[in-house]
Amino acid sequence: MLRCLSIVIVAALIAVGAVAQEHRPSIEGVWKIAELASREPGAKWEVRAAPRLSQYMFTNKHYSYMYVPGADPRPLFGGDPNKPTDAEKASAYNTLVAATGTYILSGRTLTLKAIVHKNPNEMVGEPLSYAIELDGDTLRMVTVDPPFLPGREWRTVLARVE
Repeated sequence: MLRCLSIVIVAALIAVGAVAQEHRPSIEGVWKIAELASREPGAKWEVRAAPRLSQYMFTNKHYSYMYVPGADPRPLFGGDPNKPTDAEKASAYNTLVAATGTYILSGRTLTLKAIVHKNPNEMVGEPLSYAIELDGDTLRMVTVDPPFLPGREWRTVLARVE
């Protein structure tokens, strides 16, 4: 009888552990940008309009993101869309942010290592680390002194899509 009771207790503990792991918060999934902000260290956040189009995706070890900064649509190329002018190419570069790579999540630190990035300099630089806060379907990520905004802090707030 004691042996049967021990087996039941062990099975119950395993089941409780499995349920707890299922409900453990995770960044895995698809997200959209709810807010972008920057500031001088310690100053008030300067909030920018959330991009009209954005998507972040996290798998168990990879990430990918793309977004169109600002609320306006990207300008279309005039004439043959497969042969844009140099000015149109330069304009298109400024209307898209994109990267993909691997990540490590350790406690509240998220480290992104770009494999492909719109800015080639960010493919050979140091990984980018963020302090994160996951609150239900909201993920807040803050980085200090990023290569794209030296001397400032950058905050990205994501809302879970799925």
